[in-house]
Amino acid sequence: MIVFNYIWILWLFGMPIYFKLAYDIIKFRKKLVKKTFASINPKRILFQITTIGNMEIVQDSVDNINRICKEVGFENYKVNVVSEINESFDGATTITVPQNYETFNKAKYKARALHYAVEQREKNGENTEDIWIYHLDDESMITKQGLLSILDHADNNREPIAEGLITYPNKINVGSKLVKYLDAVRPTFCYSCCAMLESQKKPDWLHGSNLFLRADVEKSIGWDFPNTCAEDSLFGYLAHNKYGGIFGWHGGVLEEQSPFTFSDFIKQRQRWIRGNIENLSRLGIWEKVKATYRMASWFLGGVSFFTLIPSLLIKQTYSQYPFFLIITPFFVLNTIILFGVYQIGLEMNFAKVDKKQRIYEHIQILVLSPLLWCLESIPMILYFFKRAPKFYVIKK
Repeated sequence: MIVFNYIWILWLFGMPIYFKLAYDIIKFRKKLVKKTFASINPKRILFQITTIGNMEIVQDSVDNINRICKEVGFENYKVNVVSEINESFDGATTITVPQNYETFNKAKYKARALHYAVEQREKNGENTEDIWIYHLDDESMITKQGLLSILDHADNNREPIAEGLITYPNKINVGSKLVKYLDAVRPTFCYSCCAMLESQKKPDWLHGSNLFLRADVEKSIGWDFPNTCAEDSLFGYLAHNKYGGIFGWHGGVLEEQSPFTFSDFIKQRQRWIRGNIENLSRLGIWEKVKATYRMASWFLGGVSFFTLIPSLLIKQTYSQYPFFLIITPFFVLNTIILFGVYQIGLEMNFAKVDKKQRIYEHIQILVLSPLLWCLESIPMILYFFKRAPKFYVIKK
């Protein structure tokens, strides 16, 4: 009883994040996916797939790029696969990172490979303002709408760094359904990413895939960041420090897939947590505060949610804390937003399944939403007991 009378206060802690997300969804719902048109005089695009494993699925991604480009009639492009594994792919150029390669600051993991790719492009004269780089993961599948969106963005010389919506419909019926439900939050939070890049022009984070940027700008920042596995967010922070508000939203949709197992889900999230913590020392004071707040909300949200309903039902709570009656509507609204976050994301991720199955999935996730929010806290909790020792590569 005493626990319920106090721990519900934690539910207040992360409330601003979800109120802001609801505002972003309402304001940017028409901008999340932009209209597109065929390019007249397209800039040169280098599609870059950076991978450290999962080589068996890279060919599918390469084939998809070539197929979509042919369908659109776009020819001024090249596909580069950047990897530590020397393997060739039909329709792509392989950039193999030597095992003994070291950057000046001794970057590791994906940052090391990304920086090597920048250096190779410099040797080929490809780091110019007329060339754009489209960053993809090994399982990323571009869409026709996505391709036309980035062509539109480049041809109109819009912001040098831009992102778009990522959904997770690929292999939706393979692996753990629970993980597919957990990943429903990811496309929904693209509304917040869109709001950041469309309005404040200052990213609190960046996605490493569906990242579209001018080659000369990427070269000027580079990826020589030591001791981080969240190189994408750090790149955004440093780019803003150097250039200011050069960020935008290209609105193109990229399709990816969720982890297959709950164990891989834990590993993936722990990698994100580790990267965010590693980056803290490099951030300014205000950025440190915001990043710490986001991680604390992630940690506390699931724990506090299960104390909320009992707190609302205990009369003693209202007698001891009269203001609780005033803030109860905010609790309820925040809870509705939480349920909505999963519903919206699921609709995007399950868009390719038939309507009958999709309705079933909506009902399932509605019932499971409180549990899902609690499970989201587990990687953060486990991080402090069993810290991820390396850059995990999850199976895809």
